[in-house]
Amino acid sequence: MTQLLAGVRVVEVAVLLNGSTASMHLADLGADVIKVESPAPGDYLRFGHTGHLHAQVNKGKRSVVLDLKSEAGREALGRLVSTADVFVTNVLGPSLASLGITYEQLRAHREDLVYCQVTGFGGTGPYAPVPAHGQMMDAVAGTIPTETGPDGLARMARPPAVRSGSLSVAGEATSMSAVFAAFHICAALAHRARTGRGCVIDVSAADAAFASAWTSVVSRLNLPEERQWWLRPDAGEHGARYQVYLAADGRYLMFCPEERKFWERFCLLADRPDLLERTSGYELRAEIQRIIGARGSAEWMKLAIEHRLPLAPVNDGVAEVAADPQVRSRGVLQTFPGPDGRDYTGVRQPALIDGQACEPPSPAPALGEHTREVLAELGYDEARQSVFAMRAEPADGYIIADAQGADEGSGS
Repeated sequence: MTQLLAGVRVVEVAVLLNGSTASMHLADLGADVIKVESPAPGDYLRFGHTGHLHAQVNKGKRSVVLDLKSEAGREALGRLVSTADVFVTNVLGPSLASLGITYEQLRAHREDLVYCQVTGFGGTGPYAPVPAHGQMMDAVAGTIPTETGPDGLARMARPPAVRSGSLSVAGEATSMSAVFAAFHICAALAHRARTGRGCVIDVSAADAAFASAWTSVVSRLNLPEERQWWLRPDAGEHGARYQVYLAADGRYLMFCPEERKFWERFCLLADRPDLLERTSGYELRAEIQRIIGARGSAEWMKLAIEHRLPLAPVNDGVAEVAADPQVRSRGVLQTFPGPDGRDYTGVRQPALIDGQACEPPSPAPALGEHTREVLAELGYDEARQSVFAMRAEPADGYIIADAQGADEGSGS
């Protein structure tokens, strides 16, 4: 972990991925993230086939069990929030007030609190009360191509079909909302350092996915008659110098010598000065394919590195990306211990601080693992800690996400 946010305390009340992913980014940067969970089942992401996601998104955090349906639990949360800088949640609807976690309720404990709600559709608008799971948010953002099969049933197109309206370049909604949330939280902390004032941040995952496709959005809204050339049926006419080509070893390469200086460099290396004034067309594509098809992908990448050619391998799937020498050199994949004692492979922050990758984090916590520790930090004596510990077994969970539309729910 890096320590850019060392000294910042974050309190999280969230299940599944929205909210928890946002505070994961803060924990990765050194913040003390305290995850407040219901006595049972807590964040049910940790169970069953989603355990590996729990290991990734909750690594480096501390877990405290509080029953926020009880007066004692809400009192303890208030005391905890009074020590915090940031509060993150994905709870929506009436549950916010009943659990005592609206901005107004928590601000009574910390006047300058930075409060961030990350939900499927945001805290305002007609969809605000709707519980959401991941691809619902992507669907609203226009990023899921769909089709109707010969059986008359609609389905998500796999592989993604290219449709004139589909924003297939957008990022996945849960991931993008977390990035936008963490970015705004850090900006809010900087603002508070200058002004002494906190704020409320309301992040919609659907909006975040849509915003991540801004290049396509602004192009289609402002120049609808000039839809991206690579989506046109006649893309081959326009894309000779922005195109994929097949190398001799059967690997694809993306080749983009749009600027003249790069095109000249390629033509000279290929000993084809006759191509210098060519810009597009199927015939030029065929010529470039013959040139690139004469060498293997590794040889082409060696030339790209030595001569600064805009050329990159087209990796197919996670295994090829993980094996790519560039990806491996940056260490974006990281092995870290899980709460069950297993080692997991996860994704670290895609940034180096002072040239160094972050150290492996502590494992995702077991349910309530740090309850006594944090309560002691808040001044509770051993007798009171025991009361809270006893409540950690029988009480019901408090934020069950219900895709069918229960009043208590999460924004996924």
